[in-house]
Amino acid sequence: MLAGPTTPISPMCRALARTINMLTSAALVDIDRSEEDRNFFKDRAASLAPLLAALLTNKRMLEEFDLGPGDANQAAVEIGDEVLDRGVRAGNTRAKLGLAHKTGLGASYVFGDRVNSLTEAPLKVQPGLVREAAERLDDVPSFEDKARIKSDLLARVDLQEGQLKKRDEGYAARAKLESEGVRLVVEAADMLVQTKAALDGRFPRQRSYVARFFLDVSRKRKRSEDGDEGDEGTDAGGAAEG
Repeated sequence: MLAGPTTPISPMCRALARTINMLTSAALVDIDRSEEDRNFFKDRAASLAPLLAALLTNKRMLEEFDLGPGDANQAAVEIGDEVLDRGVRAGNTRAKLGLAHKTGLGASYVFGDRVNSLTEAPLKVQPGLVREAAERLDDVPSFEDKARIKSDLLARVDLQEGQLKKRDEGYAARAKLESEGVRLVVEAADMLVQTKAALDGRFPRQRSYVARFFLDVSRKRKRSEDGDEGDEGTDAGGAAEG
C-alpha cells in the first residue's frame, strides 16, 4: 500500500526517499530502458526531492523542539510547581504560628482545612488558587510575617504563571510545525499517487516492475532487539528487499 495522507511523517519520509532512490537508480542502472525513459526517471526524482527535503526539515524541527524547548518548558513548569507547593506549605505553617493566639479568622481561612487542596490542584489552576489564598491574608488579624508571606506567595505565583505561559506559547509554536507537517504529508501522498500513475502509464502491464518503486507501508514493522520498531523494507509489491 502506498503511503497516504494519514501516514505519519517518519514513514512518509522513508516512502518518499525509497521512490526517489528507485527512480534515480533506474535512470543509472536499468540498461534496458531508452534515453527517454532514463530522463523520465530523473525528472520524476527531481520533482520529489524538494518535498522530501521539506519533510525532513519539518521532522527535524519537531524533534529538536520536543527534545529542546518543549521539554525544557515542561521541566520549568514542574520545578515551578514544586517551588509553589513549597511556598504554600511554608506560608501555611508560618500563618498558623502567627495566628495561633489571635482571635478571628485563622490560617485555615487562607489555606483551607487541608493545604493539599492547594498543593495538589491541577497545574494550570493552582497559581490562581494560590493568588486567591494570598489575597485572603488581608482578612486575617495582623502578625509579624503576614506581609512577607503574601509577598512570597505572589512572587511564586508570578513565576509559575510565567512558566505556564511560556509552555503554552511553545505548544502553539509546535502546533504550527505539526500543521505544516500534515500539509507536507498530504502533498507527498498526492505526489506518490501521481508518480505511480505516470509509471503505470509509461510501463503498462509491468505492475511488478512499477511496484518496486514504492514502499509498502502496510507491512507490519518488526521490533528490533533494543525495542525500537523498524520498517521491514518492502516494496509496494510486497516482495522482500535484498
